[in-house]
Amino acid sequence: CIIYHISFGNDCRKYVLYYNETKEIYHMQVVCGIIVQEDRYLIAKRGNGVDAGFWEFPGGKVEADETKEEAVIRELKEELALDVEVLYHLADVLDTHHKEDIYVSAYVCRIKAGELILHVHDEALWVCAEDLFRYAFQEADMPILEKLNHTYKK
Repeated sequence: CIIYHISFGNDCRKYVLYYNETKEIYHMQVVCGIIVQEDRYLIAKRGNGVDAGFWEFPGGKVEADETKEEAVIRELKEELALDVEVLYHLADVLDTHHKEDIYVSAYVCRIKAGELILHVHDEALWVCAEDLFRYAFQEADMPILEKLNHTYKK
């Protein structure tokens, strides 16, 4: 595990990246927040970049100096202007469809304060668990959707 400074536009932060013996990135740690309100979950659609047009549970990279739970709270504040409380860890998924493997940890959260403002997404919807599969998610998100749907049915 090596900590690197990575710059995305004006944003320069330290992220935890894992490299193999040939110095290629092979693993990045990211988190997503599944915001629940009554029996609905917040999903958001990316408007640009590699994942443009796909729905997702918002989140992002874990910084070197924070826990995964802290990363979820920070990312949802940055992306949605919402203060959230992490309720529980739902699932971990290994996403291998990018150049590097991305290890995704999904956390169920609830809104404590704030009004939803989309900073990096084009659209957001509140959706029941059984309707989640009607939206175009990346294939790597399917285990999270299945776990959420299974948890909801209990």
